[in-house]
Amino acid sequence: MGMSIVLADDEPDLRSIYAECLRSEGYEVWEASDGNEALELVSLHHPVLLILDVWMPQVNGLEVVERLRNDPLSGRMKIAMLSNLADSDTRLEGFSAGVSDYWVKGLSLDELCRWVKRLLDEPQPVCDLVEAPAAFGD
Repeated sequence: MGMSIVLADDEPDLRSIYAECLRSEGYEVWEASDGNEALELVSLHHPVLLILDVWMPQVNGLEVVERLRNDPLSGRMKIAMLSNLADSDTRLEGFSAGVSDYWVKGLSLDELCRWVKRLLDEPQPVCDLVEAPAAFGD
């Protein structure tokens, strides 16, 4: 099986269609219908990517991102926010919380797969991969 993705959205039809598309591209996809379930699946499966909606029951997407970014085990996982909300304030909230990318719902299946591939092909920032020296000149 290929790289794993957790896909969290409370719209079951959209979630199912997107998940099946990603599976057809070789990804292992775990589906969540709310924020709590997304957190559980991330903890259990350690995916390379989390795709989640902003507004979900229980725990919303922004809260999920904030919790994961404060967790050393999942802090470097890539996160894409997928939402109907296209306004700049919501996008800025997402990026401030720590999302890697923000996609507006309505993507075609082809677009979704291309965006996922592009995001997963991006290297981690150097600051995430290399520990800085304790002091200059050490």
